[in-house]
Amino acid sequence: MKKIFISLLLVQAFVFPIYSQTTSEDQILTLEDAIDLAIVNNKQLKIQRNLVEIAENNVFKGNAGLMPSVRLASDAKLAENKANIDIRTFTDNPPLVKLEESGVQSTTLSAGVRADYLLIGGFGGKYRYKLLENERSISRYQQEVVLNELVLGISSLYLDIAKLQSREELLIENVEISREQLSRIENQIEFGQATGALALSAKTDINQELDALDNVRLLKNNLIKELNFLMGIAPETSYMVAIVFVDPAMMEVQELKSKVIENNPSLKINSEFVLVSSNQLKVSESIKYPTLNAFADYGYFRQQNQVQQLAKLETLGYSAGLSLSFTVFDGKRVNQGIRNAKIEVENAQTQLSLVEDELVKEAVKEQSQLVILKTKLGRQQNDLATFEDNYTRTKDRFERGLASSLDLREAQRSLFNARIGINDTKLDILQSMNRIRNLTGDFVSLME
Repeated sequence: MKKIFISLLLVQAFVFPIYSQTTSEDQILTLEDAIDLAIVNNKQLKIQRNLVEIAENNVFKGNAGLMPSVRLASDAKLAENKANIDIRTFTDNPPLVKLEESGVQSTTLSAGVRADYLLIGGFGGKYRYKLLENERSISRYQQEVVLNELVLGISSLYLDIAKLQSREELLIENVEISREQLSRIENQIEFGQATGALALSAKTDINQELDALDNVRLLKNNLIKELNFLMGIAPETSYMVAIVFVDPAMMEVQELKSKVIENNPSLKINSEFVLVSSNQLKVSESIKYPTLNAFADYGYFRQQNQVQQLAKLETLGYSAGLSLSFTVFDGKRVNQGIRNAKIEVENAQTQLSLVEDELVKEAVKEQSQLVILKTKLGRQQNDLATFEDNYTRTKDRFERGLASSLDLREAQRSLFNARIGINDTKLDILQSMNRIRNLTGDFVSLME
């Protein structure tokens, strides 16, 4: 699935997988490899995976109070006191037996097991369990958001690097052409056909191109370090990128809107928040109902006393029972909590609608931008032949002495700008398409 998706995203050339940190500039990093490395190494994505695992672990009935609880308890106590005891004898002589002792000791031992189970609780446990499931779903959708943004970030950096790499290659080509022109001018100077000022101007142009080349390389290398950070590899790792442009197909506006509403992970999160608020309302309402709790225990009890009438008490057995409780009045806290929960439901629904409108708006805007870029590319490609023909004619005239070096320089600059413009527009189209795929949640399939 992933390979098919990437081939739709970009058609790439020179596929040499890069997985080590000893990559050299003559090796090619494909976009697919960059995404694979990020999915494995990106720390933010790793953190989100762990959060998903935690949310998965929290979904069990016992965590929602739907399972009985069993407790084992034991106690041992030794007491030493001064005792003053009057014992009624139920006779006239003497009616009371009085005991007064110091250092009287008593020991108490107890051990037992107790089970409690909530039989009726207004279905609060049921909805607490649903809230745990909601938290799990939200965590999964948050992972989709992180992945979606990560792939968009990698793709954007990759295309920006490709744009600068293309500009670098054209500048290198331009410098070589300018040096050839300088060589011709220097030859013309030897024969008295040109002046030193013309050569100085040509050298200045070369220096300006070299300065531009240095700036492009600096920007490109900085972006490579940013991309390496997202991929989780050493910042000094270097490589080349390669893209063969394929004009992406466009969706109908209605199809675009439907995909955003159905698949956007941020929208999924807000949809889940609506369910969360609804389940929280049910939990609040469950407090109004009576609760019936069943309990049973089995235990041992032993007490020994030095002075008291009961010298020894020992029991072993079980007991069971039911406990019913119902809150008659609590200062209106429950009712007020229910009112607030209903407001939260309304807010969650409104927020969902707001986010949906915002995302659909952004998708339609990006679609319009894509149309403009495609139209722009068509014009640029139509004009390119004119600039190429003009440069070829001017170069031929220059070599025959019919055009000046300034004319050739201007024709060269115009052709360079035209080629740069086409490359930039192509990559801008791919960037725009990536932003649309981000909004429609298409990048999420890479995790499968």
